[in-house]
Amino acid sequence: MLRNPKVKGSRAENELADTLWERGFAVVRGPSSGGGSRRRFQPDLVAIKDGRVVVIEVKSRSDEGPLYISAEQVMGLSEFAKRSGGIALLAFRLRGGEWRFHSIDELVPTGASFRLDDPASGMKLRDVEELLERRHRDITSYFKKEP
Repeated sequence: MLRNPKVKGSRAENELADTLWERGFAVVRGPSSGGGSRRRFQPDLVAIKDGRVVVIEVKSRSDEGPLYISAEQVMGLSEFAKRSGGIALLAFRLRGGEWRFHSIDELVPTGASFRLDDPASGMKLRDVEELLERRHRDITSYFKKEP
C-alpha cells in the first residue's frame, strides 16, 4: 500500500510540535506548510521559548543517506528567521529514531537544492534547548542589586 507523503509529513510535523509543546515551547504549525506556490514562505513550525524564536523545516524518512532540500525552502526559512529574529533549523528524524536538529549553515549548496550529508547526526533537542539558554539573558541580570 502506498502512503501519501503529505500525510506522513503532517504526522511528523505534529509529532515534533507535540514534543516541543511538552518541553515548554509555544508552537505553531504553518497552516499551508508543504502547500503549493504562495507569495510568502511559511515554515513547518515556529517554536518560541523564553522569548527565543526557532523557525523549523521538518523532514523525516525511513532510509539513511544525504538529504536534499530545495533552495526555495532553505532561502524561505532563512528569510523568515531573519524577519522574526529567530534561529533557522532543519529538524530530521529517521524512522524509529529521535529528532536531530541542524543549522541551515550546515547545508551544502548543489545548485537548485541544498544537501545535508548526514541528517541522522546533529543536535538533540536538549542541545537546542541549551543553545537557546546560552543566548538568552534575562534583562533583570543587567540591573545592579542594591544592598
